[in-house]
Amino acid sequence: AVGSYIGISPRVYESGKSVKKKGRIQKKGSAYIRKILYMAAMLAMRYNKACKALYERMIQRGKSKMQALIAVAHKLIRQVYGVLKSGIPYNEEIAMNGKKYLTN
Repeated sequence: AVGSYIGISPRVYESGKSVKKKGRIQKKGSAYIRKILYMAAMLAMRYNKACKALYERMIQRGKSKMQALIAVAHKLIRQVYGVLKSGIPYNEEIAMNGKKYLTN
């Protein structure tokens, strides 16, 4: 939902059996927000352990660097949403283990 609004959701180009092009991001949202999110994702790859692990895992699977960067951007969006929804400050242990933020 938020990824689509920002314009970093994947889009598949297919038409029947004959047309299958390489997927790209939609770029329907604000270019400014997308640019800021790219920069945040690049920094997160260095300093956020959960994002760094995701990036390295995607590269090992043979994904391109841009695909891995977009995955990191999506992870950042989910982390921000979890912190805002739960009201709990960011906890690296929760982010690394993939546990959801609990609301009490």
